[in-house]
Amino acid sequence: MIGSPTDGPTAVVYDIQRLSLNDGPGIRTTVFLKGCPLRCAWCHNPESWERQPRLAYNEALCRNCGECRRVCPNGVFVHRIDWSLCDACGKCVDACPHEALEISGRELTVQELLSELETDRPYYEIGEKGGVTLSGGEPLASFDFVEAFLMQKGNLHVCLETSGFASSEHIRRLSPLVDLFLFDWKISSTAKHQKFCGVDNRLIMTNLRLLCQSGAKVLLRLPLVPGVNDDQEHLSAVATLLKDLPEIQGAQILPYHSMGSAKETRFGLEGRTLKMPDLGLEQAATWMEKLQGLGASNVFF
Repeated sequence: MIGSPTDGPTAVVYDIQRLSLNDGPGIRTTVFLKGCPLRCAWCHNPESWERQPRLAYNEALCRNCGECRRVCPNGVFVHRIDWSLCDACGKCVDACPHEALEISGRELTVQELLSELETDRPYYEIGEKGGVTLSGGEPLASFDFVEAFLMQKGNLHVCLETSGFASSEHIRRLSPLVDLFLFDWKISSTAKHQKFCGVDNRLIMTNLRLLCQSGAKVLLRLPLVPGVNDDQEHLSAVATLLKDLPEIQGAQILPYHSMGSAKETRFGLEGRTLKMPDLGLEQAATWMEKLQGLGASNVFF
């Protein structure tokens, strides 16, 4: 359901992943918001770049029955999908008898999201205290919604996964409201960050330092991407960063996986991401050993 203007700010949620164990402490519900100012070449959620909902197509389930073609008002389906014509109206989804189509993204108010999360609360108390993680896309691209959610979260433990590319004033306002920032540090070189992420990293560094100075809890997340940031220059810079900012609680290595490339056909986004083989835990362990050899502590994967 789409909220009315009196319901407060909204965000477009494209996935809610329950029983998540890799997005913060304990058992968590990860909420993925659409919209991102970065264009990372290895992005595993390329469908999250734009805020608007988007049609998704599962070719394996399609039986070429023609129902989508019959109901589509824009002529999207002519032997194959013309993604440029699709406005995600959803009529084809309703008509498809084989569940080969769906709309990725639905607009929610804060109260609607909190209601959806209510049934997950018992899981958060199992073992290490869990909670909710706001991810994306870039959650701070939906700042008004995120701030309102945090103001109304009650005793929910909330992690915020962010690239750090956002207004410093917004970062400052959220600092006391977020229980743990999962802060992505992608590439240390400003020029390479611009090349592979679409923006440079100077604002990101400013906001990371701001969070550390504010007393916020920060865990650094380190995507490991072959041929992009697995060089000695980046490793040395990461080790130096961790020494310079002892307030950072630790650093988690995230080996590259090709999920983003696999999504391109499903969402009609061919060419958005690099095509590379997945990295396993062995490469992550090697990277961790190198960082530890450079003096970095509390690095894990």
